[in-house]
Amino acid sequence: MEYVFDIFFEECFNKMERSGLMSRAGRRDIISHLNSVISGCIQGRQTASTQLAVGLAVTSAIEYHNRMKGDNFSVCLMGKYHNVLYIALRIAWDWGLEDSEIVRNLLEEIFRCERTFERLFLGALFGCNAPYFIAGWKSDFNDQDENLRAVVFFLHHSAKARATFPAYSYAYQKQRDTKFIDVPIDSCGKASPLRVALQASAPDIVLILLRHGANPCPDDGGASPILSLLDKLAENENRCYPLQLVSCLKLLLRTSVMVELPYIPHLYVVRKEMFQCKYGQVLEDGLIPFDQVFGIPTLKHICRCTIRTVMRENFQLPGGVVKLPLPRKLQKYIDLLD
Repeated sequence: MEYVFDIFFEECFNKMERSGLMSRAGRRDIISHLNSVISGCIQGRQTASTQLAVGLAVTSAIEYHNRMKGDNFSVCLMGKYHNVLYIALRIAWDWGLEDSEIVRNLLEEIFRCERTFERLFLGALFGCNAPYFIAGWKSDFNDQDENLRAVVFFLHHSAKARATFPAYSYAYQKQRDTKFIDVPIDSCGKASPLRVALQASAPDIVLILLRHGANPCPDDGGASPILSLLDKLAENENRCYPLQLVSCLKLLLRTSVMVELPYIPHLYVVRKEMFQCKYGQVLEDGLIPFDQVFGIPTLKHICRCTIRTVMRENFQLPGGVVKLPLPRKLQKYIDLLD
């Protein structure tokens, strides 16, 4: 079967122009042909053979990309030679590839060339038409919902394979291993996917990212996400707060033990007074629990944040929550669903 897929890529790409996969229609045409080849290979066989055939197809695409890059002194030729990876990405999603190691290899190959995963995340964050105006390419998915489900699929596999990617850390002032879910999006000012979702006021996407282990305070050089939301809410002098912003804030507060007061290095008393002066209206309206700013949060909340931090660091969100020896109600509380 390996030989069949190797021949497929060699034959298709040798006859194709360098820009042959720049259009979404061109990529879909190749995907359709490859799906037919996979179906032919597994016709009359069991599900295990299906997974084997899909895994071989994706692996063959990665190896073809590597061969072309190797012939160019390990520099990606881009064009059709790079887009073969997005053919493999779509094939993995279409067939529900279960081998997390192969998926991780595919993501690592994409990252080596692009240093970002914006082609996967932008369609999920803004819809499938937005990436064309932001980054100059069209999403390979039919709509935003499908793109978002695909992101969840790759989040699951990257966590299962414990995949990390080198990205610049502003806290450590150097490159550090970063989880797939926190890799910055270049065309959005190198902000993390969570920060972009917050800026877009998309609480449903924020919830998905937080549940799958996104860092609630991403190390992408930006301000505290909670303070950024408070700044937006404080601008509403008539106290008519947008529901999306309030929902995003409440989700972030579920993952943070305390709201860290800004205005460092002033004394605490001065910082508290400055905070109350700026966000007093938001505090009065109960959008922030007083205990999370100036008091002591409940033990239940502290435990949730501590458990989630440990599980996030060990790639166990959200799948590991159901394995905790706790009542279902507490599992839902830890999983941000209650």
